[in-house]
Amino acid sequence: MKILYIHSTKGGDKYINDFMSDLLLHGLREVFGNDVIDYPGCWYMYSDEILNRDYDKNIIWGKGFTINNTLNHYNSIDRSDIKKKIQKKYFDLVIYGSIRRSDIYIDEVLKYNNKVLFIDGEDDNIIDERYLKHGQYFKRELLVNKHNVKPISFAIPKKKIIKKINENPINLLAPLIPGRYSTYIYDDEKSYYEMYSKSIFALTYKKLGWDSLRHYEILMNGCIPIFFNLEDCPNLALTTLPKDKLLNISLNYSDILKLYFPFKIYKKKFLSIKKILSYLPNMLKNKSATEFLQKNSEILEIKKEFLNYTHQNLTTEKLAKYVIGN
Repeated sequence: MKILYIHSTKGGDKYINDFMSDLLLHGLREVFGNDVIDYPGCWYMYSDEILNRDYDKNIIWGKGFTINNTLNHYNSIDRSDIKKKIQKKYFDLVIYGSIRRSDIYIDEVLKYNNKVLFIDGEDDNIIDERYLKHGQYFKRELLVNKHNVKPISFAIPKKKIIKKINENPINLLAPLIPGRYSTYIYDDEKSYYEMYSKSIFALTYKKLGWDSLRHYEILMNGCIPIFFNLEDCPNLALTTLPKDKLLNISLNYSDILKLYFPFKIYKKKFLSIKKILSYLPNMLKNKSATEFLQKNSEILEIKKEFLNYTHQNLTTEKLAKYVIGN
């Protein structure tokens, strides 16, 4: 299947890319190989091309962690005469990887009756209804059922998922605390991943949207997410995550958070007098991961179960097949 993939040509005010667009492109390339033409080329995902570019890594979301070095042979992709190819219906399918950021060639795509899909990976709940009559629309952060709109969520490149869990973690709770920027000390992907793989639990929660790549990065490194307020998540958001099991984790194991100074764990919106007071009688208790595992022998099996779920359900290849309809 020949696919033209129009990726995001602009990020937000600061960033050049969009995770939803990037991850779907990777999955499509896993399934269909070089028959997927990314246009303009997503140079920052290619292990060969990124070396040829002079750029600031801070213009890529998350410094490029998880999406970098996932594609190869940038110049082997034929990106010539795209407009003419659209007019001749050369492609079996045109996919707009971030329709609200880039709609280049949309007039030609529609005029010449190309089959088209629209991806909307924004954090908000807005749907651009202009496109619904022209093709299937996929919306991240979908709130309610709507004709010709399907939910979509992030995923993980298969090769970045660890093969087996670390059975001797050193941290009861991962030292990176979302929203506490003083803990964002990881400048390379390897050390960032190792931080999670060496931890039993990690905190995560809704940012601007419910879906966050952090949830998946925790799971893919054999760590267990403690997900704040997941019970409030709409049914059509985070549709690929095992929400019931994650809710049980928060219910059964969130007491470990009472061992940590609450002002270093909770953002203001999650903080309460009850949480502050619950810390006081526990402030001198041991936070040893080894001791916790000795008292909770089931934890390693839970880690294995989540990692296996990630391998089976949260890959970019799985995402691509869902979007294409296979």
